[in-house]
Amino acid sequence: MTHTYDFSKSGEGEYTIRPSETFHIIDDVTGEVVPITAEASAHTVNVTGTLRVPRQEVAKRASFNGCTAAQQTLLNAAATNAQSYAAAAASYLTTNTASTTRFTTWFGAWTSAHRSLVLDHYTKINSRSFASFTYDCTCTDSGTYAYVYPGT
Repeated sequence: MTHTYDFSKSGEGEYTIRPSETFHIIDDVTGEVVPITAEASAHTVNVTGTLRVPRQEVAKRASFNGCTAAQQTLLNAAATNAQSYAAAAASYLTTNTASTTRFTTWFGAWTSAHRSLVLDHYTKINSRSFASFTYDCTCTDSGTYAYVYPGT
């Protein structure tokens, strides 16, 4: 396993890096895990200058299968709205820890466990970026608005 260190947070200066010396291997004869030791010494470096150039984060964009330009526009707007609704629902459920008319209207009888389940679902929904999904416009079945691929 490798690790990296962001020197821009700690700044310029002298750093001593000590490598791992103990590793574990599986003995060919016994099949047991045994430690081995490598001879390694610390290395000291002086870090100066531009330590890191911030990377521009690029948001993943939705992809489309068989969608017209007009459908893509509508789907992008719908994805933005759906993300807002999911965030608002998760926020509402986090804030409201007792029964409300809004909760019982949409989800039925209120119990602490039921609220936790609904909150868990909306938290998971909100954690996904609707703008990163693939939208498939190839289905032409009348009255079909959405479908899933079982097992996916």
